[in-house]
Amino acid sequence: MVIEPVKSDEVILIVDDVELNRAILSELFQKEYSILEAENGAEALELLEQNGGRIKVMLLDLVMPEMDGFQVLSQLRNSRWFQQIPIVLITAENSESTALKGYTSGVSDIINKPFNPEIVHRRVENIIELYNHKRFLETKLQEQYRLLEKQAEKLKKANTFVIDTLSTAVEFRSSESGFHIARMRKITEFLLRALSARHEQYDFSEEEISMISDAAALHDIGKIAIPDEVLLKPGRLTPEEFEIMKTHTTKGCEILESLNYAQDEEYYRYSYEICRHHHERWDGKGYPDGLKGNQIPIWAQVVALADVYEALTGERVYKPVYSHEKALSMIVNGECGQFNPELLNCFLEEIDNLLMELRQPEKQLAPPSLPVSSKPAASQSETLSERTLRLLELERQKYRVLSDLSGDITFDYDAQTDLLTFSEKYTEMFGGSFQMQDALKVIENTDKILKEDKPIIWKVLKELTPEQPVGKMELRMQTLAGDFEWFEVLINALWRNEKEPECVSLIGKMTNINDQKLETSRLKRQASTDSLTGTYNRKAAVELISDYLLSEPMPQGALFFMDIDDFKSFNDDYGHQYGDKILQKIGEKLRGAFRGTDIVGRIGGDEFIVFLEEISSREAIIRKAREVCGMFRKVGDEIGSPREITGSVGVACSPDDGLSFDSLLAKADQALYHAKKCGKNQFSFSTDLSKQ
Repeated sequence: MVIEPVKSDEVILIVDDVELNRAILSELFQKEYSILEAENGAEALELLEQNGGRIKVMLLDLVMPEMDGFQVLSQLRNSRWFQQIPIVLITAENSESTALKGYTSGVSDIINKPFNPEIVHRRVENIIELYNHKRFLETKLQEQYRLLEKQAEKLKKANTFVIDTLSTAVEFRSSESGFHIARMRKITEFLLRALSARHEQYDFSEEEISMISDAAALHDIGKIAIPDEVLLKPGRLTPEEFEIMKTHTTKGCEILESLNYAQDEEYYRYSYEICRHHHERWDGKGYPDGLKGNQIPIWAQVVALADVYEALTGERVYKPVYSHEKALSMIVNGECGQFNPELLNCFLEEIDNLLMELRQPEKQLAPPSLPVSSKPAASQSETLSERTLRLLELERQKYRVLSDLSGDITFDYDAQTDLLTFSEKYTEMFGGSFQMQDALKVIENTDKILKEDKPIIWKVLKELTPEQPVGKMELRMQTLAGDFEWFEVLINALWRNEKEPECVSLIGKMTNINDQKLETSRLKRQASTDSLTGTYNRKAAVELISDYLLSEPMPQGALFFMDIDDFKSFNDDYGHQYGDKILQKIGEKLRGAFRGTDIVGRIGGDEFIVFLEEISSREAIIRKAREVCGMFRKVGDEIGSPREITGSVGVACSPDDGLSFDSLLAKADQALYHAKKCGKNQFSFSTDLSKQ
């Protein structure tokens, strides 16, 4: 497809299935070259055969439907143009294997997405200049051959190609996508307001009206999945084709269902129900579910009526434009199916006001007038800048809808102006403006980000490079409710100037992960806690003590190893439930008797350990050991034990008794055995045993 009237014999062929990508590349070269565009590999090969002699370079996307970039290269090997036209492969895949495959397939250069436009322009110009020189040498060589071969002139004439003037195509796959959707929004919004004014049961808020009107834009999203031969067929569809066309309602729902993390959102519900039910009819004769009467959501009914009226009064490939009067007659007479009587009466009574509403903003609503053909192309009257801006705006709107559905907060930071701009969900979550001037200073001084998390921001930003442009962090931020919640922040830095890289922008998104964090924390606590006593379990206690001992060259600390004297007899005489009661109380007492930095754990049965960090005074250790022995006796009094409860404690100290948990536990176990041997209800030091 030709972007504009040919103004130069030098042509650049751009091959990419995304029109916005083609528009951006066209913008770079349209002043110096004529532009040919292909939206898939098969079309590229066709254009190459038709215009090969004029094409200076082919910019080839790797990932495309029908035929990807590598398949195009494979087909080109058999083409006469393969050695004459340089090919630049454009891809988001930056692996060595992809690069190697590209170069071995014959490409002249590989450009990775996202790319710097200035660098792309320079690299493509260099390649064209190199190939121009190559062509110049080949031309000189051919002139020498012409002196020797009488047939050279005939061959030259035979190699003259007719420039194929391609018919312009519709801007988008479905010819109604632009103007139709804009008017759909207006009609939907108008009818919702009219219904609210006339009927109390339809008391829509401004927020609901705005949300439903936006959701109406997605009513035909499923047409993406309808084949061209059905979607773009002029005239009446066959019964089989109509059945295919009807599936656009359920296909659209499948697209929306793929956003499964957003299915609890109100906007998702409106979008889904409108997409699925805008072809249902009041008498139950619609599709896909055959809903009847008020089984059909009212917003889907409104969009259905808006869709029918706009389709009748607009031009379609399968029908001419009907007059306003003809359209009303067809709707009232049921030629387009039965509608809600209240809705239909409201529509008919307000139709004059609706027409005035549609006429007022029509110039703003309507996209540039585009000639219709079988494939997308830019208007002859539309400049490349206008086209690019329009496509960028369309992409922005689509991204905003998907962002709203996902629940994420997106942001864009301009490094030149120090301006940080968020999506609308930022204001819903945190309040205030969605734009932040002097962003770095505000972030530095704000109390909405937990103070201890701020260094993470600067660390991640500092580590961003052109080679590693993506960063990730987790922050706690204060929401409108006043609570600090966890957010995952993903950042992608955009750079320019390869020799002296300069970060010009940061884009990214924020996702609320507070529920996941709380659940992870709960599971972590559960995994490290003894369920009966509330102390650390053996695994967690051993890991914590071992980590401390490894963190210091000569760690100071004391390990208490203790158990309940004659605990088995309590289980035998009073039952295991009573024994558990004793263990629970001891766990409670131990947790309250030591510092937050000390480690209290149950390592099995009635055996407990306590590790006291940063303690070296023997007198302090003795006082604590006596306190523990007294604690055992108090437990008996507090639970009303029929007989006295006592405990024995063995003490080992670091570094004198060892520098590892196993060595300290072995020494403390020996000391505990000695305390038992000496009469129980007492403590014993491991170091005292070595002196005996």
